[in-house]
Amino acid sequence: MVIGQASTARSPYGQWWHDMAAVNDTIPVEVELALDVMPCQAMRRTYDSAAKPHPCSHFAEWGVFHSYDYQADGPPAVPGVVQPSAYVGKRPVVPEILSGCRKAPILAVGINPNLPGWSTGTRNSIHPYFDDYLQYAHYFRWRALDKLRIPAQRYRELKGTRDDDPFTTLPLTPEGSQIDVELAPVTMYAGYQSLLDGLAERMGWEHHKLMVGEDLAYANMVACGSARWTTRPVAGMPVMGEERGRAIVHECFHKRRYFLRQLLQSLPGVLLVFSQTTADAFITAMSGKFTRGDPAPREPLADLLQREIRLQFGHTDDGELLDARVIFSPHVSARPDEFEAARQRIIDQLVAEVTSGGLTFNPTTGHLARKRGACVFCRNDLYSIGPCDYRAELRPVATERGPSPLEDAPRADALAERAAQFKLLEAFMNTSPAPRIDLLDDAAASSPPLVLLGDVVTMNGPPLAQGAVYLRGGKIIAVQAADVVAPAGFDDAPRIATDGVIYPGLADLHNHLVYNVLPLWWPKQARMNRSQWLRDPEYKRLVSLPMEVLAKRQDLLRAVVRYVEVKLLLGGVTSGQGMVSKYRGGKNFVGLVRNFEQPTDLDLPAIRHKITDLSNRDLETFRTTLETGSQFFFHLAEGTDARARDQFALLDANGLLARNLVGVHSLGLKSEDLRKLADHDAAMVWSPFSNSILYGQTVAPDVLLESNIRFGLGSDWTPSGSRNLLQEMKIASLTAEAKGVALSAERLARAATVDAAHIAGWGERLGRLRTGYDADLLVLVKEMADPYENLIAATEREVRMVVIAGHPRHGDLELMRASRIAEHDLETITVGGRTKALFLRHPSSSLNYLRFSAAQDTLRKAMSDLPAARNAVVFDPLDDQDWLEVELEMQTPGPEPGEIDVLADVVLPTSVKLDPPTVIDDPAYWETLDQIAHLPAYLKGPNGLKRFY
Repeated sequence: MVIGQASTARSPYGQWWHDMAAVNDTIPVEVELALDVMPCQAMRRTYDSAAKPHPCSHFAEWGVFHSYDYQADGPPAVPGVVQPSAYVGKRPVVPEILSGCRKAPILAVGINPNLPGWSTGTRNSIHPYFDDYLQYAHYFRWRALDKLRIPAQRYRELKGTRDDDPFTTLPLTPEGSQIDVELAPVTMYAGYQSLLDGLAERMGWEHHKLMVGEDLAYANMVACGSARWTTRPVAGMPVMGEERGRAIVHECFHKRRYFLRQLLQSLPGVLLVFSQTTADAFITAMSGKFTRGDPAPREPLADLLQREIRLQFGHTDDGELLDARVIFSPHVSARPDEFEAARQRIIDQLVAEVTSGGLTFNPTTGHLARKRGACVFCRNDLYSIGPCDYRAELRPVATERGPSPLEDAPRADALAERAAQFKLLEAFMNTSPAPRIDLLDDAAASSPPLVLLGDVVTMNGPPLAQGAVYLRGGKIIAVQAADVVAPAGFDDAPRIATDGVIYPGLADLHNHLVYNVLPLWWPKQARMNRSQWLRDPEYKRLVSLPMEVLAKRQDLLRAVVRYVEVKLLLGGVTSGQGMVSKYRGGKNFVGLVRNFEQPTDLDLPAIRHKITDLSNRDLETFRTTLETGSQFFFHLAEGTDARARDQFALLDANGLLARNLVGVHSLGLKSEDLRKLADHDAAMVWSPFSNSILYGQTVAPDVLLESNIRFGLGSDWTPSGSRNLLQEMKIASLTAEAKGVALSAERLARAATVDAAHIAGWGERLGRLRTGYDADLLVLVKEMADPYENLIAATEREVRMVVIAGHPRHGDLELMRASRIAEHDLETITVGGRTKALFLRHPSSSLNYLRFSAAQDTLRKAMSDLPAARNAVVFDPLDDQDWLEVELEMQTPGPEPGEIDVLADVVLPTSVKLDPPTVIDDPAYWETLDQIAHLPAYLKGPNGLKRFY
């Protein structure tokens, strides 16, 4: 027969229909999986005939292994896999379906099958290679405790002195001849059995028959086998590669859904996930499906074992909840000591599931009772491999017949059960496009009444001593003296004495936020334009390549987003620029900090942004963007040479200076250029720290002020800029002081609040503390009499509270508690020796499960071993709607056409340090600054930036 077609051979034990395709729509899912998965062994070989090899052809690259088939009379209707067998030569290993009973109440999960026979000590292993689906189904029903091998002595006799590695195709003995086989015990299966025995002992089930294969089955997330998941080169092994690895996962796990179809047919009560690698993949893939325990990728197994974690499959039409306890465990054979140390805790989890009723023991069978759902894998209209011992327990998911046992109905309605299972599967995967919901900031509506007392810097007039700010529904309801009668509706509101100074939230007008996990980098000498440092080999090594690793994995990317947003909060920022992110389904990512480029409030206009230099062919596109009226932020004249200034000349010559143009950096402009921009009422974003690190200088403060141009501040990014806007304001103040320029603290405060809001086009909603404005606020400790100088001098330690859309998001612990936020929603942290708390829950966030500390731990681990992070097996969320994507806009550019790529040999470093979240808690920062030879002296040493901290 042709592999991939149904066999027409008969045996005393069963028969396959001749034309399976004709009845495929009504085949039960568990039988259909055998039909779908078995042909992959042939497809792996034929994929290479395509113009571009299919990614799954990788599994054929592992070579060929000794193989057998059952003899002509087929498998007997008895348990076990040691049958009279015929040797069929060296063949590729067949892909695997679930091993054991399809309705085993416990399902162990791995990533993909291993390859006995790959290593020298296992070359006598022998694998099945069936030409009959009946034999394939039989094997994977009973192969649950052992695999097979040729007896060692017989193997040595047959092999003789010749080589016998996976790339040697010579058979041991003529094909078709009988071959002796014996059971090869598998350490992992013995470990599974020890858990079942431990459960029975703890529960006092004296006459139990709990057994691997009956009460615990095993399935892989990817069906085909390999010795390692080689996304990166491993000596002596075929290289899968990262791109092909992802494509394999997409093909097998997402597109064909082999594992997912089996999962929703089995509906186990317990999922046993072995190894840290599998745990990371499983947690990421099942993101959004956990209803209890909130596991996080890269969370240590020991921590995951400390709590109950549940995964929900869905509900039946008659209302029954279908879910499973998920237990994470060290790998039995690869980490035997760790497994043994965790074994009793795993058994504790199993006992807890029995106690709660999720697992039940059937004394009649001696086994665990089967969970909801029908199964006809062992006996159906197509074949029979023996009677089902659990038929009396099975209750179909389909409710047309009700949940009565199958024995009450001689023949279950296969079509109805299949439809019910696929309905569960589609709901579980949530494959239908999510409806677009156009809301104003959906966190704002839920913000309760809140009153903050303190000195109030309104940015709408003189500061108000001993004032009160009333917040409700995301808006500022009133700003008035504290002793004036409160507006209606605030009788029961928390009334918090901040003992501080209340400001509008800070607005960071320029950043590249996703890079803010990376530490400070600087060129060996000051550069003259952006292209010079972007093409620096050390920049590629320490910035571009690490960022590629972090952005390609969903678990790491989510940790990045959580981490960098919290860094903004710690620095008092409530609105920021520099993160274009969305979900693959089209929805924008909704974060905690307002995003100038992707506002969730449709009444706040989105800015446009361009980094790369302009050429003549770009002029009309640039003009069209300006004509939309949106604020257009453009990296204008970034550098100190003529090439940088030429960008301004190009705009000027083509009539492209406009009120909505915002020049970012602009340090290459002369005084007359800035005046010309000011004449057009354009604006500028000043990033003095990043300018000084990359170019050794920044825009002269006297020229900036004399031009009368509107300007705001941007901290740029941590690879060459400030950690937050509080730091950037200090850099600006020090720069002006060193140049003898009277740049007032009030002017700098305006540049980070009201002026910044107007430059972004949000000035009618934000930047002031005013009735009707959005409730974005910053509260600082009162250290200085002048409130503006107080702002410039403040560090992260002095941040008492940050409020966005009426919700306190960060602040001193006592103030956050006084806001009446539920204690379980607060995450405590320490900043500058003071205990603070974060409130990160948001109604539209997909990161509610991810605490800041978990994100920090995940990133530290990944960045401490970047090659390992790059090579890790990665499964992404099931739902494409939940796939987060970001723009990496500051990567090293490729060579120009015809150029040799001189950076091609730059390799990923072993590690880079995770940039700390604050300056106040990083004493090593000052030594780093002192090492930058071209950094202006007024920023270094004890009298430089350090004097504020």
